[in-house]
Amino acid sequence: MTALDRSILHALENSMFMFPELPGRWELPAFPGIRAHATPQVSHPIGNLVGVSTLAEENADAVIVQVQDFFAKRGHMVGWWLNPSSTPLDLGTRLEAAGFSRVIEQAGLVLTDMQRDIRCNPAVTVRRATSADRDDVIGLYMAGYPLPEQMAAVWCDLLPLVESGSHYIAFLDGVDGPVSVSSMFFPPDSSIAVMQGAATLDEHRGHGVYKAMMAKRLADARGMGKDTAVLQGDRKTSAPICAKLGFKEVCGIDVYAWGNA
Repeated sequence: MTALDRSILHALENSMFMFPELPGRWELPAFPGIRAHATPQVSHPIGNLVGVSTLAEENADAVIVQVQDFFAKRGHMVGWWLNPSSTPLDLGTRLEAAGFSRVIEQAGLVLTDMQRDIRCNPAVTVRRATSADRDDVIGLYMAGYPLPEQMAAVWCDLLPLVESGSHYIAFLDGVDGPVSVSSMFFPPDSSIAVMQGAATLDEHRGHGVYKAMMAKRLADARGMGKDTAVLQGDRKTSAPICAKLGFKEVCGIDVYAWGNA
């Protein structure tokens, strides 16, 4: 594996754990051998997420129980991010035996041809969101994913705390207000841009909004000197679109969930 390959895999596996603490809203609890974050006011498997496991066969089951106990006391769901480097190798089987269920199947995708020409629907306009767009950004994350309101607000405020972290909003001619939201940020000391999620309102899908969102973010990343883009694409929705745009799958990353919403 080359240095670039290692950097790509690291970005794909760790991107959800690169955000700083936001007191009272986004915590970084400590568990042995895994990375974690928690949203103390929200029960959501992405807001309460552990992963990037370096556990051994001898302690994996005990740490799974420790994670369950921590979130059970809060009455919250927890997600487990199962990435290619996760250990032990049978971690998925252990999670299922402990009551976790796989809820999201993702493809880890990479694009190294940042000069690729992406032809977009001229009826779609994309720009970076500003602080004045906060209510629209939150509303789009709520309706498009969907996310609970508190989780959408946390994500809205958290992303700008990392390097060049920005939300983007898209507009469609003839429609009042934005119809889609997405985000992008850069891991520290890296030439990689992370395309972190995109959601379009159901009634405005099929107009090339996702493609336009990607084209704008790639252009901005290229303009800031980045030479590679990565994302985790849902195999049922965004991954097929990204494949048509030139992204290549390099790994799988799944999310398991446990607990009650």
